[in-house]
Amino acid sequence: MAAIAKRDGKQRAYPLAAGVTLTGDEPAILIAASGLLTNVGTVGVCAGVTRLGVDNSAGADKAEYATVEVGEHLFANAGDVLDSHVSSTVYFSSDSEVSIDSDTNSRSTAGKVTQVTADGVWVELGV
Repeated sequence: MAAIAKRDGKQRAYPLAAGVTLTGDEPAILIAASGLLTNVGTVGVCAGVTRLGVDNSAGADKAEYATVEVGEHLFANAGDVLDSHVSSTVYFSSDSEVSIDSDTNSRSTAGKVTQVTADGVWVELGV
């Protein structure tokens, strides 16, 4: 069977979980079991970085949607990501910093390391 459609863009929209507020330029974590976005600190995978803030603090699941941008983004290095970790999975130690350590699978997955520089770690985000 042939593909139904093709998508070239770098933006996706996902529904927010109840009670979640995301600011602009914040990593948004996709909870696999529900398909809902939440904040860094929840176990899940980064869907991308939000373009604009969205407030669903008083809403139910799926009451609001956030647009995220996928692709490579630069984050601060927690100090343990090395050149040898290129193509490895990294995890958010905060919403602006990544680490090679999953903290016993309790951290949000950021994505794959594409480059380590003096400025930080380039990570390929998106599902």
